[in-house]
Amino acid sequence: MATMNAMSRKGKWTSEEEALTARIIHYFSLGVLQLPDGTTLRAYLAQKLDCDPMRITKKFTGTNCLGKRVYHSCERTTATYEVAKQAVEELAELEARFQARLERNKEKRTGILGIEHTKTG
Repeated sequence: MATMNAMSRKGKWTSEEEALTARIIHYFSLGVLQLPDGTTLRAYLAQKLDCDPMRITKKFTGTNCLGKRVYHSCERTTATYEVAKQAVEELAELEARFQARLERNKEKRTGILGIEHTKTG
């Protein structure tokens, strides 16, 4: 389960976050991630995105509902090894883009707060 801290993600989803989430869901469904069997998709997404699991639930309602999807690893073959390798590479790239976006947003907020502080100070 995700550990909530003061800086956990809240609010609007970024395009980078949505792209990362879509691919995590894809590879989770294939069973090629390095996760213990029984891991829930909701908890895993909350941990990867550093957000409250309820944020995941709210995002995926109606026809997009994740329910209580539980991880089951696939049979390990040469073909699934290649897919798992591709998953690691693709998810690392998407996660790097997501983290870069978070940093840009943080810099914007810090800059705005600095300007506001100067005006009032």
